[in-house]
Amino acid sequence: MAVNSVARVWGPYKDLYNTVDAAVWKKRPEAYHDLEAALRKHKPDFLSLLQNPAKNSQQRQQIKQANTEGVVIQGQPTPRTLPTQFIQEVLILSDLFNLNEFAALELLLAAEQQQPQFPGLSRGLVAILLYYDGQRSLVNSLRTIVQSREGRTWTLGVNEETTSLVVKFTDQLLEEGLTNKVLALVEGLDWTVEMTRLEKERGLGDQKHRKQVADLYKEVKMSLAECLFCWSCQTPLPKQETLRLIRHLKKVKTVSPDGKLEAPTLALLMALLYCFDVSVLEQAVDERDDIVQRLPILTDPTYIAAVHKELISMEPWGVPGLKAAAQISWALTLRAISQYPEAAEYGEYLETDEQLVDLALDNNVFLYLSQAVIATDTFHTEEFYVRRLHTLVTDFLVLMPLKVKELRSHGDEEARILALAAAEGVEPPTDIRRGFEHLMTLIADLYGKDPQKLQLALEFWCPPEPSLSPSGSFLAGQHYRPPHRQVSLYKFVRIAGDLVPPSLFVPYIRMLTGLANGPQCAHYCFSLLKANGGTGATVSWDHFFNSLSQYYQGLRQELASTADARHHVYRHPVRSITVQELDGLLTVLKLTETIAEEDENSRLALCEHPHWMPTVLFFGLLQCPVPSELKAALMRTLAALAKSPEIAAGLWQSLEVAQILQTVQPSGQTIQAAGLQVELEEIEARGEEYPMTRAFLHLVDRLTDIAVPPSLGAGFRAPGFDPYLEFILESVFLKFSTRAYKNPGEKWQVTSGVLQVLHKLLQYHEMSPEDFLDQTIEVQGGGTTIANKPPGHTLLIHMLNDSPLLKTILQIIDEAVRLMEQYVPFPGKEDLEKSALLCLQMLESTFDKQDQFMAVLRDQGSSVMATPLDELLVGINPRTGRADHLVNIARFVEYNSSSPELALCSVKILCWICLSSASQSELVGMFTAQQDVSRSLLHGFVECLETDDVEDRTDITEQEDAELTASQTRCSTRQHILQLLLHSLDQPAPNLAHFLLGFELRKPVLKTNLQDPGVLGSPRTCLHSILGVLDAGVDSAGGPSCIHDNPQLSELAYKLAYQLCANTETSDPTMRYLRTTHDFLYRQMQHVPFAGKHADLDPVLLLNQQSWLLKSVAIELRLTSLNRQRSHTQRLLSLLLDDNSSQINTGAPTRRKILSLLDSLDFTQDYPESPGLDFMNPVVIEQVMQACQTKNKEGVSLCNVKALHRVLVAELNALQGSTAAGQRPLITEEIQLILQYAVARNQVKQSVQAKKQGFGAWQQVVEVVVTACPPEMLYGEDRKGALLDILQELLRKMSDPDAVPELTSPVAGVVLTLLAHLRQSSSTEQTALPGSQYVSLLDSQGTGYGSGPVSAGPMQVVLRGLIETIMQSGGTQQRVRANLYGALLYCLQILQAHKGALTNTDTGSPSVLALATEGDEAKVARETAGIIGSYGNSFVETVCRDASDGHDVGRMLAFSTLDSMVQLDRNQQLLTFLVNKGYLRVFVDSLVREDELLQSMLSPSPQPLRALYLYESKMALLSRLAQTLAGSQALFQAGVLVRLSECQFLDMRPENVGSVPGSVETMGVSYEGFVPTVADRYRQMLLPALKLCLAIMTSLGPQHRDATNQVLQFILSHVDVFHAVLREQRSALTLSSLQELALTTGVLTQCLGEGGVFTNPSLQEDSAGAQVQSHLSRIHRQVLAMLPQYCSNQGLRKQLRSLEESVGPEGRSNKEDIRLALLQIMGNLIAYCRAVVARSGSTAQHCQLLFTPSLQEATTRDIYSAQDIRGSVTSMRPPGLGVIVQHVKQATDDFMAAFESHGQLQNKVNNVSELSNEELKELCPVGAAAEKMSTHQRQQLAHKRLTQMVRFRTQEMALCAYDVENCLFLLWRHLEYYLLYCTPADPTTAMFSLSKPQGQKLRRLQDTPGKSPFSNGLTLGDDRRDLMSLEGVSKDDIDQLKTDVISCLTEPLFRKLQDIEKNYTKSRTRYGFMEAMVRRIRRLLKLHTGV
Repeated sequence: MAVNSVARVWGPYKDLYNTVDAAVWKKRPEAYHDLEAALRKHKPDFLSLLQNPAKNSQQRQQIKQANTEGVVIQGQPTPRTLPTQFIQEVLILSDLFNLNEFAALELLLAAEQQQPQFPGLSRGLVAILLYYDGQRSLVNSLRTIVQSREGRTWTLGVNEETTSLVVKFTDQLLEEGLTNKVLALVEGLDWTVEMTRLEKERGLGDQKHRKQVADLYKEVKMSLAECLFCWSCQTPLPKQETLRLIRHLKKVKTVSPDGKLEAPTLALLMALLYCFDVSVLEQAVDERDDIVQRLPILTDPTYIAAVHKELISMEPWGVPGLKAAAQISWALTLRAISQYPEAAEYGEYLETDEQLVDLALDNNVFLYLSQAVIATDTFHTEEFYVRRLHTLVTDFLVLMPLKVKELRSHGDEEARILALAAAEGVEPPTDIRRGFEHLMTLIADLYGKDPQKLQLALEFWCPPEPSLSPSGSFLAGQHYRPPHRQVSLYKFVRIAGDLVPPSLFVPYIRMLTGLANGPQCAHYCFSLLKANGGTGATVSWDHFFNSLSQYYQGLRQELASTADARHHVYRHPVRSITVQELDGLLTVLKLTETIAEEDENSRLALCEHPHWMPTVLFFGLLQCPVPSELKAALMRTLAALAKSPEIAAGLWQSLEVAQILQTVQPSGQTIQAAGLQVELEEIEARGEEYPMTRAFLHLVDRLTDIAVPPSLGAGFRAPGFDPYLEFILESVFLKFSTRAYKNPGEKWQVTSGVLQVLHKLLQYHEMSPEDFLDQTIEVQGGGTTIANKPPGHTLLIHMLNDSPLLKTILQIIDEAVRLMEQYVPFPGKEDLEKSALLCLQMLESTFDKQDQFMAVLRDQGSSVMATPLDELLVGINPRTGRADHLVNIARFVEYNSSSPELALCSVKILCWICLSSASQSELVGMFTAQQDVSRSLLHGFVECLETDDVEDRTDITEQEDAELTASQTRCSTRQHILQLLLHSLDQPAPNLAHFLLGFELRKPVLKTNLQDPGVLGSPRTCLHSILGVLDAGVDSAGGPSCIHDNPQLSELAYKLAYQLCANTETSDPTMRYLRTTHDFLYRQMQHVPFAGKHADLDPVLLLNQQSWLLKSVAIELRLTSLNRQRSHTQRLLSLLLDDNSSQINTGAPTRRKILSLLDSLDFTQDYPESPGLDFMNPVVIEQVMQACQTKNKEGVSLCNVKALHRVLVAELNALQGSTAAGQRPLITEEIQLILQYAVARNQVKQSVQAKKQGFGAWQQVVEVVVTACPPEMLYGEDRKGALLDILQELLRKMSDPDAVPELTSPVAGVVLTLLAHLRQSSSTEQTALPGSQYVSLLDSQGTGYGSGPVSAGPMQVVLRGLIETIMQSGGTQQRVRANLYGALLYCLQILQAHKGALTNTDTGSPSVLALATEGDEAKVARETAGIIGSYGNSFVETVCRDASDGHDVGRMLAFSTLDSMVQLDRNQQLLTFLVNKGYLRVFVDSLVREDELLQSMLSPSPQPLRALYLYESKMALLSRLAQTLAGSQALFQAGVLVRLSECQFLDMRPENVGSVPGSVETMGVSYEGFVPTVADRYRQMLLPALKLCLAIMTSLGPQHRDATNQVLQFILSHVDVFHAVLREQRSALTLSSLQELALTTGVLTQCLGEGGVFTNPSLQEDSAGAQVQSHLSRIHRQVLAMLPQYCSNQGLRKQLRSLEESVGPEGRSNKEDIRLALLQIMGNLIAYCRAVVARSGSTAQHCQLLFTPSLQEATTRDIYSAQDIRGSVTSMRPPGLGVIVQHVKQATDDFMAAFESHGQLQNKVNNVSELSNEELKELCPVGAAAEKMSTHQRQQLAHKRLTQMVRFRTQEMALCAYDVENCLFLLWRHLEYYLLYCTPADPTTAMFSLSKPQGQKLRRLQDTPGKSPFSNGLTLGDDRRDLMSLEGVSKDDIDQLKTDVISCLTEPLFRKLQDIEKNYTKSRTRYGFMEAMVRRIRRLLKLHTGV
């Protein structure tokens, strides 16, 4: 047989109780089936209640052998051997509880597992607790299900299904003898016997353990008795059960030492009384027949006879009073049922009711009920105890009036006997019963306390007659008739006071005092006493105050006749007051105090009555020599009167005048001091009783409820409160511990009274700078004195110094901790706890005010010394010699269950410490100095967090601590502990949070390895408790129960969990523990969103909970992605994004959780309407509300409603005059409206903040999902589908017209992020299609990874949403619009990606795929343009307006948006709009307007670079427009080139910016980070202008002369810039400088070369033309000089190879970019030369020659040095033809190498998955991140890099082929001229002289431009191009040319050229050009060189 893994005597019973609790108290619908199963399972346990499993000898033997053979435990694969010590403990447990051995083993195993819950206890002691806890759970479960029965007394609101189940089950239990079992157990359970048995076996530990065991044991016994009580209340017990209960009570003999009933016996007595209760018959007349059937007393014929027999028998009971109580209750029951026909047959028993009452009275039943029942501690806390006794008393008064009258007659007779005995001086008889006196005493005691505010005493009072009602009230027209019962009771009250004899006077007044307990009752009692005044009755206000006045007059006269007139001490009074008189006076004063305390109207009436004048009488009597008890009563009564502020103000002055406390020193030193000071020192201290002191403290406490009058004592002394404060501090508080006390508890009563006053003065003290200045005032009789400071100021100074006051407070705290840790009752415990609480509150108030105090102190420069309280609290404790004050304060958390207020205040102080103290390690050191204290402290915090209290949905933060219930206090404590942890967590390690949460304190926090409690000795920490709170119910369908039960705590718990995850020190241990041990985040996320599931909860709290959880999930996703914990990441991603993760039976997909979370965020918000105010100025009210605003913990500005209320009430009180008095009620109503409006505004602000935080958390999760999570986990269509769904939902929410802009503003940023990643995803997958983007020379195809671009349909929906949102958003939302424009750009790019996916944008030729699907591309573009066009001109107008004005970022993005729209606008409607509306002209003109601002961008310390980036965006749009003919024409007409010519910022080019690597600033200023260098900034301005010029010239063509002239004008306007760029010596290859040069040469080529500027005759007409000619000649020479520098320069190649390669995020290499820039420069230079030669003439004879016939550059093998390059630049000598020949060779070789590499790379692209790891490593970036990449990620990066390499090779081939073609043309022209038409000069002159054909002039090399075939300038003006003679070219040069050209232009070179033609250019428009050039050159060589 295996041992259960769960202890059968504990675990199942705990589960049973939790199930019953969930079904009955928490009323969870799903708990019904669990309850049904649990009741069925545990029915045997209920029938054999508390009966342990029997011992088993066989099992005992197995246990004994378990140390060798082991025992089998369920769930464990092998038997477990047990240590010998463990076996012995099991056997001891078995013998101790007579328990089955296996059950004992299970219990001990469970105790070992639960040991971390009970630090400091051994497993055996824990097992004892678990055993009794199991019994308690079983019995409490039984009590709860009995309590939930349907019945006559109460209802718990349980559903009918559960109720019927419970009734059926409990009826079965009753039938099977439950009553007998319960009574037998109650009878058998004896704690004394049990304790002896436990002590014998050492089953009790320390005092705390003893108390825990005793409490559990007593609770079991009490719950058993309550089972029968609850049953009797709901359904009377049947006859046998009732008789069994009577017999049990008959045998009861034990009572407490003071004669009170024990709690279980009291419960059973009340159960019997409820069995006899038939009052329900009166309450429900209509259903009486049904009720009768449920009453055994009427349905069971033998019931009355059997019960009557038991109660009337003469057999003695153990406690006669119990029998008397049962008899009078039975008698009243018989009297009650006698009026019903169902009881007619029981006449013989009904007639004996008075006999039973007499029997009960003989046993003094009323006295017994008063002393033994009502006097018990728990009686008034049980509502149904009080109600049953109320019914019993009122039934007696109503149903038996004759018996009451008889009692009154006996009472009068007894009074006469007593009066006669007193008169004769003899002892009164002993047989006087005093029945009527006892009855009145019973009534006084029953109603004297009403903690539950039941107001049952109201039944004794009749409301006033209708004629007395206020006119106009509803009752005025109604005749109200009170019930007969009420009339009878009121009659009893009145008649009992008629002619009351002296002996009954005190009981009657006490009865009135009890019946006056309540506002209405007090008012009725006051009215009764006032009405009696005219009748001469002794019970009236007139009689009371006349008597007091007579005492006062007599005492004052006798006092005046004595010599000791000024000595008011009551030593030997002249006329002594008898004991009876004193008793009567005290009773009357108590009645007056009660009425004044309860009813304000009565209070005012008492004080305002002209004949009574109670305050004058009371103060007068206080000055007379009367007993201390009377003086105390007088002061307590004055305190009750002072409850009204208008009375209290007068009492202050009366108190000062009466000099009860001597505040003015009398003149003459011989006069002895008098007053309260002497009373305390000489009377009370000697008598060791202090009633006067306590009463005086109570009076001062009540008087200080209003502000102390600042003029108090003015004229006679320094006005103020100081004398009273000095007496309270110096004479009472500081000496309280040195005085003797007859009653030890009175010591703490005095202490708490003092602290109550001190705390109030300190708490409500408002600081003022004047408090720190000494003010001098005059006093009566001359002289001056220093004015008193406010008492709160004085107390603050005491508290902020090491003063006796602070020492005493800390001493009280220390004493309280010392006494409470003994866990034994002692006198005055409640007052001690109250004193300790007030001490803690004093410290808390000091913390609250000390910062402001210190600030004002510093500002005023006062000499007052003050030390921060947190420093004072680390001082040494005199008792222990250790710095343990903070430890003592913290230890109060250990008593949270019994004293929750102490725990709350303790935690609040620790919160202040953590806020104000920077040294957390010192605090942790104090807490961990002693191991046992440290352990108990940690456990105390854990117990505070693990209480089962449920929040009651009220905002406890707005309530004072004193207003909180015990449950609310414990909930508040839990919340403050979490706030304490949050405060501490940010402090340096080790901090308090680390200690409480279980992190390492002696090692780095990061090295913590969090474990479950008990694992590796880990204690149970606050982290375990918090996770336990959040995990409760998480595995059920309803989700975490804490969200519903404790929403505020849950919010803080989720926040703490997030902070632990986000904190750098605690993140790793926490997330590892949450992930591996609890699977916390995944299980919690299964139940989000919380909103919607709990409609009854505050949505703000739900959103905040959800927000913190989502933020934690975002961190988890990020970390698991970084650490490659793929399974965890994948689970969370699937949970968030799957749309079919949980399908219902229909198979329909569910909504993605990420979208459900978004659904829970409502972007609309209702705002309260401003109240209509008639008396107050709304503007002023708004200003006051703004002034009262404070920021909460989340940074939200909220109106402090309490402060606002104080301001408004002060304004109301300041109103004067009769008009204001009449308007006062209306103004009060307006104040209420204003306060309600302020509360509503606060709620709105909190709601908006919660929604913003909720969306922020959701945004974090979404952004982490799309940015940080591995792409392969969410790839292809899944990723696109998720992103599109989210986008569409976001745009739908943004477009809601009711959405609040404040809430929708962040949405635009998320939309931008999502579209950016959707674009990236689309482009990534697009580029993964090898055959679609690049044209392979071999036309190869391959397969990729992606699924192609995003489908156009959903993206067009997104596009519509974006456009509509942009049009809806206001102009003030600049950030939102900027984000939306950015998102729109991405959206348009994605839609245009369809075109990019189909067209080869690099080579300009369509691919095969593009040709096949061109219709789809056009369709998408057309639809996209149609969508934009469907919004008409309004949308374009919006974008243009934003581009023209607004925030610079918005303008930039608007320009970019226009750029993308222009790209889609094939019909050029947008261009037409821009032109017609004038926007294009505005954009162009703004170039000049922003000229100065752009110039400032080039300063060494520039302003923010917004103008620069705006310029770039604008130029990008203009360049886009210039790409079409119409756009270029529009720009030309708008004068863009003219405006660029006027821009001066282009002339501010820095000098020599490219000469040094890195472009160091010339001014010595270098910029780091974001700001680019001056050179880079300038290039950012120049390059767009050059690109625009190129675009315009390309679109308009060279034939557009005006455009060419304007570009030429642009060049000439900034000619210095062009000169600088061309002449710049670039010692280092930088990409920016090369791009600048490439664009510059491109513009010059297009304008000067292709544009035909040479043939413009207008340039030569005037001097300006000559200047232009000079500039252009210089540019021409510079261009030619650059040819040898860049074309085939081996030095540049070497320099390029030496560069360190770096690859960008897109896979682009810096070396490749530089190489392309160099190729473009070479191509532009060669193209320039080709254009000049080609445009100068159509034949060799007429063209202009640029190169000499030298081929030296092609024949030499020496690489150019840097000096040669620089020399060639400055030389005036034209370059030789060898430069062209060498460049042809080099370009041909480069092409062939690129062609071969292209093929290899294309093959790798098509087969990326087959690349080896080494190849992948070469292609991937190097770094730590790369090492963590998966193979798939590396393949993606490799694919991206290979794609860029293929693109580079394609571009390289195109540029090389272009260079080769241009070079071949130049070579052909020059060779044709030199070999055909050039004749050498005369040999005699070293020149060739040829005839001049056609009479042309000779052209010489040295001639000016226009005169020579070689020109370093330009040929301008002369159109004739004839064969010219050459001067300076010798025959040797021509011969050398013929020789060198043969060796240079070889056949292999021609074959390479033919291969290029064949493999590359065959598909191009220049088909055959290269072949034709080769053929012509070959022919020239063959004919003229003999080759």
